[in-house]
Amino acid sequence: MKEKTLKNPLILLCFLALTAALALCLLPRSAADEAEPSSPADAVNEVRLSDRSELIQTLTYTRCEHSLKRRLTAPVELYGKNLREVEALYPEWRITAFSAAEVSMEKQPDLYCPDHLVIMPNGAGYVCVFENKYGDALMLSRETELKLDSLPAAAREEVEHGLGFSTAEEVEMW
Repeated sequence: MKEKTLKNPLILLCFLALTAALALCLLPRSAADEAEPSSPADAVNEVRLSDRSELIQTLTYTRCEHSLKRRLTAPVELYGKNLREVEALYPEWRITAFSAAEVSMEKQPDLYCPDHLVIMPNGAGYVCVFENKYGDALMLSRETELKLDSLPAAAREEVEHGLGFSTAEEVEMW
C-alpha cells in the first residue's frame, strides 16, 4: 500500500491546530475552570464596608416635597457587610451607591420634613402640634384642648391627615 504525504504545509498546519483544540476539549477540567465567570453584580457583592464607613441618607418628604440629606457614621454592626447584607438590614431604603467607604441610600417618607410643624389629632382625639425632630418620625410637641370633633367637617378632614405649617405663628393664626 502506498502512503500518502501532505504536500501543502497550510493543510498540515490546520490539521495540527484542529487536533490540539480537540485534545484540549477532551482534557479533564478543574473546579476553577468550571466556575461561572463572575458578573459585575458578584463583584459588587464582594465589596465589604470598612471600619468608620459612612451612610449618606437622602429623605424626600412626600407631604411637603422637601429633601434632607444626612451623613452618619455607619453603625459598627455594618462593618464587613456586603451590599446584599446591608439591603436586608435596610429594607425600607433604596441603596443608590455602595463602596467600602460609604453607602448612599434614599427613601420617601409620607411625612412633613423637620422644617414644618404639623397639626393633627392624637389618639384621644385632641388636636396637637407635632414636629419631625430627627427626620423620620413625628414627635408630640404640644397638646391643645381643642377636640377634633368640634372642628367644621372640612377642617377636620385636613387635620386628620396632618396639616403642615412653617412657623409657630402660622400654627397660632390657624
